[in-house]
Amino acid sequence: MRGLAEYIMRGRREATLAVAIATAIPLLFWFSAAAVALVILRRGLSEALPILAWGLLPAVVWAVVGDLTPLLVIAGSAGLAVVLRQHNDWLRVVLLAVPLGVVFGLVLLTALSEPLQALAGNFRELLPELLEQMGVQLDEANRALLLARLDQLMIPLLGGVLGAMHMLMALVSLMIGRYWQAGLYNPGGFRQEFQQLRLPPLAAISLLVLVVLAPQWPSLALLSPVASVPLLLAGLALLHAVVGARNLGKGWLVGIYVLLVLFIRFAYPLIVFLAFVDSLFDFRSRMRRQRPPRDDDDPNSQG
Repeated sequence: MRGLAEYIMRGRREATLAVAIATAIPLLFWFSAAAVALVILRRGLSEALPILAWGLLPAVVWAVVGDLTPLLVIAGSAGLAVVLRQHNDWLRVVLLAVPLGVVFGLVLLTALSEPLQALAGNFRELLPELLEQMGVQLDEANRALLLARLDQLMIPLLGGVLGAMHMLMALVSLMIGRYWQAGLYNPGGFRQEFQQLRLPPLAAISLLVLVVLAPQWPSLALLSPVASVPLLLAGLALLHAVVGARNLGKGWLVGIYVLLVLFIRFAYPLIVFLAFVDSLFDFRSRMRRQRPPRDDDDPNSQG
């Protein structure tokens, strides 16, 4: 990846070529978004605009044929890269990504209305069988109430999940671009930035309230999945910091992400809850205070 990052930073022609080709190839839009983010972070938006424009051209073509993902992720990652370059603050970027995720969700709800309706209908048909497999017995009245409630919530929640996924892809692409920038010009810088990501208590409480309570109202249900993404990233940052502070090795991080993928139903809420608790108690500061002080009389110590 370092070689690709070096190629992108050689000049505008090389960056434009890499971005345009990556966007045109299916499933490589994330690379294009990361490359655009790298150029913005290093050289600014004015230098990156022609490159972004050429990257968006294939993305618009994909959007016309029905795939909005490249367009949303590249544009979203570029916008967040501008914020990160101006403020150098990951917390601001992560929180500003929430309204971006809401916009993504609303756009996808509009563009994918018919497929989402069909998916919700299929789930509604399968629900009685799923309830039987889970051993849940409901009379006709309660089953009708449950189905009516699901009909109200299903579409907004699906839109929220899609918005959250696209929001997360934009953030991850930005992180890849930042990682490339750090590898070229500031080795280890991204690792330090990410490990310091922690939500302030008010933000964490507000996000958790949205995650838990927003599904109570169909008009707000879309917010629940989107609001969970900053908590997820803050929780992962905490785990990265713990692994780094304890010198546990990269194997632990690989294991964490494998468990997250395989057991996302349980791991995702757990990481979100860890981020919320960390916002209240700041575990990283506690770990730093618990480190044994360096013996200044030790001749092997380095100042």
